[in-house]
Amino acid sequence: MAIDIAYGGSCTGGKLEDIEAYHEVMKWGADRGLRLAPGVDFFLQFGSQDVRERSDRAGMTAVFLQMGVQLVEPGCGACINAGPGASSRAEQVTVSAINRNFPGRSGPGSLWLGSPSTVAASALAGYIVSFASLTVKTR
Repeated sequence: MAIDIAYGGSCTGGKLEDIEAYHEVMKWGADRGLRLAPGVDFFLQFGSQDVRERSDRAGMTAVFLQMGVQLVEPGCGACINAGPGASSRAEQVTVSAINRNFPGRSGPGSLWLGSPSTVAASALAGYIVSFASLTVKTR
């Protein structure tokens, strides 16, 4: 399934452990000269300001910025169709680690749920893929 939007984080999916999983995939991609797939927007929202600050101190935020990830500060977001990361057209496809995917919850497009590593790997590939599958395909 080709994607237009990858949305990671949120108040429930933006814990430090989640951010570390996004970072692992993005760092893997950066080390191999990969970038976000053409036409894919990757939004990453921190679950709290503490998580953001810890990400900054650990150097994870720098990798996200290097890879073109659009960072979203803690607060309500695409999960409730508010702020960046929500679809704006019915034909858009999003893969997300938020906790809900019922119709219209995150905009008019279709929404598929995945783990943090699947969301990040999909942002690199341009379609829904697990990180394990992505690493096999790029060897």
